[in-house]
Amino acid sequence: MTTTVRKKFRFDISLWVAISAIAVLAVISAVMTFTHFQRQKEQAVELLTEKGVVLIRSLEAGLRSQDGAGGDIFRMRKLLMETAQQPDIDYIVLTDSRGKIIADSDPSMVGQQYGLDLDTEKTSLSTDHKWRETTNPGGAGTFEVYRGFFPRERFDEKPAAVPESGRMIIYVGFNMATIEKANKEDTRNTIILASILLLIGSSAIVSLFLAQAYRTARTSLSRITVFSEALVKNMPVGLVALDEGGNIAICNEKARAILDIAGREAANKQAGALLPAPLQQIFADLPAIGGLVEEDIQLLSGQKENKTLEIVAAGLTAEGIPTGKIMLLRDVTALRQLEKEVVKSRHLNSIASLAAGVAHEIRNPLSSIKGFAVYFRERFSGNKEDQQTADIMIAEVERLNRVISQLIEFARPLELKREKACFPDLLHHALGLIAAEAKNNSIVITADQAFDLPLAEVDPDKVKQVLLNLFLNSLGAMKNGGTLTIKIAPEKDQLVVTITDTGTGIEKMDLPHIYDPYFTSKPAGTGLGLAVVQKIMEAHGGTISVESVINRGTTVRLQFPVNSDSKKDI
Repeated sequence: MTTTVRKKFRFDISLWVAISAIAVLAVISAVMTFTHFQRQKEQAVELLTEKGVVLIRSLEAGLRSQDGAGGDIFRMRKLLMETAQQPDIDYIVLTDSRGKIIADSDPSMVGQQYGLDLDTEKTSLSTDHKWRETTNPGGAGTFEVYRGFFPRERFDEKPAAVPESGRMIIYVGFNMATIEKANKEDTRNTIILASILLLIGSSAIVSLFLAQAYRTARTSLSRITVFSEALVKNMPVGLVALDEGGNIAICNEKARAILDIAGREAANKQAGALLPAPLQQIFADLPAIGGLVEEDIQLLSGQKENKTLEIVAAGLTAEGIPTGKIMLLRDVTALRQLEKEVVKSRHLNSIASLAAGVAHEIRNPLSSIKGFAVYFRERFSGNKEDQQTADIMIAEVERLNRVISQLIEFARPLELKREKACFPDLLHHALGLIAAEAKNNSIVITADQAFDLPLAEVDPDKVKQVLLNLFLNSLGAMKNGGTLTIKIAPEKDQLVVTITDTGTGIEKMDLPHIYDPYFTSKPAGTGLGLAVVQKIMEAHGGTISVESVINRGTTVRLQFPVNSDSKKDI
């Protein structure tokens, strides 16, 4: 089944496209306005021209019944004066072919020259009307229509040849004040309409552009918001942000988990109501503008160890105005503990290296001391007291040798020599080494082992050393007698050895430190026994665990893997 996903159509408008569209709209509006003005002017010219032609023909018809070249001059002047009384006529002038006024609506102009700027001879012979615009002293313009004047011929007849003395030109001037006023009004209305259309069109384009910009900004803001929320929610460190009023604006899941705050409790709550006192103090001491605080703080966690938090806090500003405060926090309890362990490990390694060097230097003189002690014991064999003194010297030297051997063993890397071994045999060998001491201290030893125990691939010498160290610890805890119980049993893929004594036990506060090198509760102990045991068990891929009750005894549990092919020597 194929799923078709339709991509949402988006029409994007850039700023330059909007500006170009407005410019084109403005040009179109200007062209339309100019065209309208031209059409108005053409209509006005056509109207006034037709009116002037009709008026001239009417005058010709009115004078056509008169005799003479120009008819009765007095009557002609009177007709012109009466006709010129119409409100839209400025003047009517009748001249001969040389421009001398024969008749005029203004009698005072008779005998003067008019139209000398025209070709009067040619115009007096033509029936084609012409027009021109002239100035009017009254203020408004004058539209003048003129042509040859032929009162003898009908308007549909071709004029006959007229002697030069009988040729005339008539001029009719129309007042354009009303037309100009109407044109101005129409022009104003046209400009207003064009401006309104331009404004509406521009507003529409700008609105479309703003809508597109708003949609783009809203989409970008939505994406940024989703990204920011996902980032704050999933970031691996805690984030706490306060607004300018000290209310908690943001507290992500990591911060709530570190501070044990419920999810809905943090929204718009005062920082003092939810945050621990150390965090409140950091926010209080934080400068509103500038400044960065980096430090570790301790928080009471109700557990054995307090939480250690790494804090980074700073003030937030917008154009120099404080807008809030922000804090990043991380639980570094395990990290700081690990750093302490690393420092401690380096320190112990340095001590171990030093102890190994010292042990090598001490071993040779001890061999000489032991040799002399044996010599004196044999020389003074008849003296019981001296012989006992020599025996003590020999025993102490051997004890020092054992301590030195432990130092060297702890300091150098282990190299296991694995082989299939029978654990009961290893156990009996180790018990044989402590049998005399156990008997002297009235300690009863019982061993219980399961049948058909599997063979384990181990280093026999190292396992014997582990058992011997643990047995000696148990004997040391039972100076006044007791019971030492050893059990060997298989569990899944492991072979488990359990050693239980009825000695004095270990203090509860000392249990976490029993594997630390040089830690001991014995006056003459070295503190290396259990450290060496743990090292050997880890090298075999096994584990050791200790349980103890003061004045009741201690139980040590050793777990050896039966199949250790995958384990490596360390």
